[in-house]
Amino acid sequence: MKKQGTVLAVIEPRQMRQPALMRALSLAMYASAHPSKSGARRQEIIAVMPVYDFSWDISSVLSVEQGRRMQQEIVDKQRAWLTAYLQVNAAGYNVRPEVIWSKNPGDDIIAIARREHCGLIIKTAEIHGMLDSVLFTPLDWKLLRSSPFPVYIAKDQMWAPTGTIAVAINAPDPKDKEGMMITMRLLREAQELSRFTRCEIHLINAIVPIVPPATLDLPGFTPQILSEENLKEGCKQVLAFAARHGIPPERCHIREGHPDEVIPSICKELKPTALFIGTAARRGLAVALIGNICERVVDEIDCDIAVITPLAAQGGAEGESK
Repeated sequence: MKKQGTVLAVIEPRQMRQPALMRALSLAMYASAHPSKSGARRQEIIAVMPVYDFSWDISSVLSVEQGRRMQQEIVDKQRAWLTAYLQVNAAGYNVRPEVIWSKNPGDDIIAIARREHCGLIIKTAEIHGMLDSVLFTPLDWKLLRSSPFPVYIAKDQMWAPTGTIAVAINAPDPKDKEGMMITMRLLREAQELSRFTRCEIHLINAIVPIVPPATLDLPGFTPQILSEENLKEGCKQVLAFAARHGIPPERCHIREGHPDEVIPSICKELKPTALFIGTAARRGLAVALIGNICERVVDEIDCDIAVITPLAAQGGAEGESK
């Protein structure tokens, strides 16, 4: 949310409830009520609706002119619907509608975000099946893997801008420059949202258990010793990081376990307004074999999720260094 400028909200075709648009409006209103010291201009929102008729793929019998006319009719119809929807549901806020004909909406949405110098993409959460990462990739997952901008996944529920903002971090390792960039960007974005909403920031950290080799046989050594030392070192790193950024120890939630189990478990207890989390943005075979923790977490928790990709973290670091 830091210096987000223009916000791109992805509109779902043929749906009357648009959580992504509602979040964009909420953030814009908070930004207007709490202007930055630089006195930035009013935040702009672009409502982008990607449309595509799959019958187009088998319409080779149509002439080029007939095909273009059919495509334009669909776009015009959806633009009229979106314009009317915004007039009723945009709460008097000036939202710019944009309907695009797109077979690859993920790439086209990112291209629009680049063109308009957007600071944030907001997408309504989708319901994913077991084979989504193998057979096809849902639009929200495409954005999580490829976006050079922060992506905010909005859940279809009332947004209560009070209470807690959770930030899922790895134990900061100074040698891991990419990991440090993502962690710092997550914290900065969460702090900006906290400034608007007055929510408290809580840190979540999952320490993955170490499984020692079965052949390791040393006098006085037990697997429990290695596990305890790993847990102590992880806690020490997270608490030191929190202290450097003014976060008290009671707001640090550190547990041993795998992130895709620990993070949803802690979120069920905290019931945060939003969870900020980084993603490794794996693609291709790596997704099928290893998976993206972020994508599994998105399906498990009920709150909104703000995601920083490695590309988004690099962009933020470059922008701040200028």
